[in-house]
Amino acid sequence: MFENHGVAFSSFDEITEGRPTYLSDYCVSVFVGAVVSKKVKTQSVAYLKENLGALSQREIARRLKVGKTAVNRWATELGFHPVKHTADENFFDSWTSDSAYILGFIFADGNIAWNLKKSYWTLTITASEKDKAHLEKLRELLKSTKPLLYSPKTRSYRLTVTSKNLCRKLMCLGVKPRKSLTAVFPKIPRHYLADFIRGVVDGDGNVRYVERKRSPYFEITIASGSKSFCRGLVNTIRKKFGIPAKIRKAKGNTFIIQYSCSRGEKLAYCLYSRNGLFLERKHAPYIKLKEVRTKKQKEKERMKNGGKNVVYVGVGY
Repeated sequence: MFENHGVAFSSFDEITEGRPTYLSDYCVSVFVGAVVSKKVKTQSVAYLKENLGALSQREIARRLKVGKTAVNRWATELGFHPVKHTADENFFDSWTSDSAYILGFIFADGNIAWNLKKSYWTLTITASEKDKAHLEKLRELLKSTKPLLYSPKTRSYRLTVTSKNLCRKLMCLGVKPRKSLTAVFPKIPRHYLADFIRGVVDGDGNVRYVERKRSPYFEITIASGSKSFCRGLVNTIRKKFGIPAKIRKAKGNTFIIQYSCSRGEKLAYCLYSRNGLFLERKHAPYIKLKEVRTKKQKEKERMKNGGKNVVYVGVGY
């Protein structure tokens, strides 16, 4: 008995509709139970050659509409063998500005998974396609030899690191599997809190400067599925920086923290006043805010001096 996409056949002759053929001209894809002709296999192998390394074998199988088992077998026939990629397994063993930032980014847009039977431990960090360059920075810092994987369905890139030691360290730092709704704000050394929070904002936050004639304002919002994490974040920012905020419930299991106007400006100054990693497009509104503040200060000083221009060196943002 053969099956082809859920349709049962009693013999191989029925599959080929009675046409004379050779069994070697067909390849049965175990994963989906589909019969692949030699012609299709030839075309698929050509595509496989071009995209191995750039796309995951699972994604290649999806695009070719064949089973992953078939893709694995063809890759082996071509002489491609699984490459054991490496990374810096000790990256999170000590606190640095970079490790604190990436930990924050993982709490927002990352996850870990494992399979004890297969000894499979993996960290995955996801970012939209417009943030590919930033994800590459993180990959370089983690010294991962595995290229980023692209998903056309979600139009996003994935950074994956397979390392038992690194994943276990992250678990000790508070990163848990399926953490979206259960994450708890971790214990971060006071000196690295700004780096960690900036990572959270870059992963699951939004920074914007709304330029209006009457009342332009600056705003930072952070979203999370865990109310416990939000509560810990709000309390930490209030204690460390003296900036209060409230948590509001949005649709579904999403909670929102909002820092608007002067509170948003103060938080931005705390997050961006020191050197460290940041996502360019979320840093840009803060740069715009500084430019507007500088321009207004220059105009204020000029009016004080009877309309004469003065040399101005900057503002405290």
